Amino acid sequence: MPNAIGLSLLAGMALVLQNAVMVAMTGRGLSLTGALLCNSLVGLLILSAVELCRGESGLFQQWGRAELWFVVPGVLGTFFVFASLFGYRTQGSAATIVLIITGQIVAGLLLDRLGWAGIVRELSVQRLLGTALVIGGAVLVARAP
Repeated sequence: MPNAIGLSLLAGMALVLQNAVMVAMTGRGLSLTGALLCNSLVGLLILSAVELCRGESGLFQQWGRAELWFVVPGVLGTFFVFASLFGYRTQGSAATIVLIITGQIVAGLLLDRLGWAGIVRELSVQRLLGTALVIGGAVLVARAP
């Protein structure tokens, strides 16, 4: 179960980072749907490579002018889906969801503090207390019989 807990927390953090990177992609001239398509294509490529390694046929496409870091949201999104499914199967949906949300809140606080999404927010006592309460709730839900 510790692996599922760690994966669930990291998945929540990955989703926050995925969205921040996709916002940065739109700042480089991609439309929102272009960023979403890039995200989906990376997931498709990863899954195609897995299938190819398993002896199945895969679909590979050229990226053209895309920058190397544009693959980050697709990698994070694919990881998110994997970790979510792994968590659901090993610890149930409630524990998985609460741990993912906890990971998202922690990563969101960090991104806000660093200003990665374009807005800098201080780590106020209220925000830290709220996060502590969410973490406490996640522990209770994840450890419940």
